Amino acid sequence: MTQKLRLRESIYILEESEDTYQIIFTSTRKIKKFKVDGLVKRIIKELSREKDTETLIRDLSRDYDTNKVASCLSSMEKQGIVRRYDSIPEGRYSRQILFLDELTSSWEETLGLQKKLQDSVVSVFGVGGIGTWIVNGLYQVGIGEIRITDPDKVERSNLNRQIFFTEKDVGKFKVDVIKEKIPDARIVTFKKTLSESESLEDIVTGSNFLVNCADSPSVQQTTQIIDKYARKFGIPYCVAGGYNMHLGMVGPIIVPGKTASFDDFIRYQKANDSLSMLKVVKDIEQTGNLGPIAGAVANIQVMEILKYLIGKGEANLNRFAEIDFMDLKIEWRNFQNQI
Repeated sequence: MTQKLRLRESIYILEESEDTYQIIFTSTRKIKKFKVDGLVKRIIKELSREKDTETLIRDLSRDYDTNKVASCLSSMEKQGIVRRYDSIPEGRYSRQILFLDELTSSWEETLGLQKKLQDSVVSVFGVGGIGTWIVNGLYQVGIGEIRITDPDKVERSNLNRQIFFTEKDVGKFKVDVIKEKIPDARIVTFKKTLSESESLEDIVTGSNFLVNCADSPSVQQTTQIIDKYARKFGIPYCVAGGYNMHLGMVGPIIVPGKTASFDDFIRYQKANDSLSMLKVVKDIEQTGNLGPIAGAVANIQVMEILKYLIGKGEANLNRFAEIDFMDLKIEWRNFQNQI
């Protein structure tokens, strides 16, 4: 297959002087200054559109030494100005692949990351205010198989914050509606409740990642159930955060045997709650919620899952965040070795 070259689409090239260009790399916000000559300017002009490597070198060699052309192209590649492709992507994941390409050192690695997402199996427990947005995000980034479980049916009170559902879906099982709404995704549905008496092995087996969005009877109890399966099968998982009034929480990713455990997380929470020892006179019965907060928390969580699966960036390990959406303050808390 003929390789092609093109200027990296995400860079700005600015002329400081006739022989000096400044290049802004938007992926890192770095600005680099380069001395340029006639050959560099010609390459920049030629590669404003993709071009076959052989054709480009042949054309440039009419006016410049072939070895100098090859050396200049190699240098511009190493600096991240020029990118070598087998083919420029088209279709559904074209923009995503270009995003991933900013994180890699080669086009082969970029395509490998996208394939890794498409080969992944992610299981989501609970498809409510956080879970529906999580499923949507996983679908958008191209997760190959998404397993979802929830025994609930759609209620009108769900519609202000849970996507996929409309008035016409009230009374239908949530998992069935989601499968129907995104038929081009591989959605495998279950209607199981997270309880000690319910086996989840058919959901968990073969999964690359687990996502807990189930909060009944409590997030702690449902996560403890998932944690047992995660440790048994060696599967990473995340506590997919939540929201309460104007507050949102981005939960941690827990990798059995490698990160701090969910028990560490609970101990940290209790140790840092000065009110935990007081007697409850009245418990919370219900709180208000907003769709934008649910969506924001869930989409941050999807980004954390994506980073973990592709092994790029700093995934949310051993810490969690609380976001106050009324002033957008974010407080990160590290629970590793803090007990």
